[in-house]
Amino acid sequence: MAVSGCDIWNLVGQPDARSPGGSTLSIPALRARRFPASEIRLHKAAARHDDYTSYLMSYDSDGLHITGMATIPTGQGPFPVALLNHGYVLPSQYATGVGTRVMADALSRRGFVTLATDYRGLGGSQDDMRLNIGARLEFVIDVLNLAAAAREFPEAQRGLIGIWGHSLGGELAIRAGVVDPWIGPIALWAPLSVWIDDISDYYRVPTSRSSDQLRAALSAGNYLERLTGPVDIHQGADDLAVNPAWASKLQLALGEAGVASDLYLYPGVGHLLNASAQTVVRNSTEFLRRNLPTTR
Repeated sequence: MAVSGCDIWNLVGQPDARSPGGSTLSIPALRARRFPASEIRLHKAAARHDDYTSYLMSYDSDGLHITGMATIPTGQGPFPVALLNHGYVLPSQYATGVGTRVMADALSRRGFVTLATDYRGLGGSQDDMRLNIGARLEFVIDVLNLAAAAREFPEAQRGLIGIWGHSLGGELAIRAGVVDPWIGPIALWAPLSVWIDDISDYYRVPTSRSSDQLRAALSAGNYLERLTGPVDIHQGADDLAVNPAWASKLQLALGEAGVASDLYLYPGVGHLLNASAQTVVRNSTEFLRRNLPTTR
């Protein structure tokens, strides 16, 4: 880690001495602010199945028009809700539904409403910055605003909201979970580390000692005791996109924080978990169903 020079976190972390944790994006700052519920607007049906219908949707997130995909089971609600968070995709290659369709299908067939945000600057979503490389700390704001909106969604079951995420989306799931006590259980596939220093070291992100305290406040891994529900982690042992050791580190830290978790390692499997896809989808679906039972 560099002692001086360029420090990316002093730029993207939005340092602000007036905010808790020294940044508007720090975990303490996010916990201190409110996320008012907006309306989830359903647009045209994207696909119709016997068990559910998927719709293009939109909602508001801090003044931005954010798009995504919603699936609603056939039949009479209310239904349990799961938020779905896709992983990193270049904005130029992303389309609504990418990275979340498989879990949306599996969960909707088991009676879940699923809500998958595109995040700001992706899909048809508005953005408030010119540069968007597909990975932003601000994405969690869009997840948290969707969680707030989901609690007012007519088809939604009241109470806890499940959340699933792959890679970047897994980090966002934990980040959202330590902020919003109504989020949990949490299902993760090959999650990005929830510690900023891990990300800096692994991807060689320019960092200096000047952002030590900021990085700590931005790291959801330092606030795991705030999580509400259990965590289910699936990780390929031959993952080249994220460090497979991060999954084990997360589970150990969850135990120290008093949060129940299970970790499944898949030898010879990469980042997309394709070689074990049916098993992973089934286990994640059952985990969410078991820990977020319907009240119907």
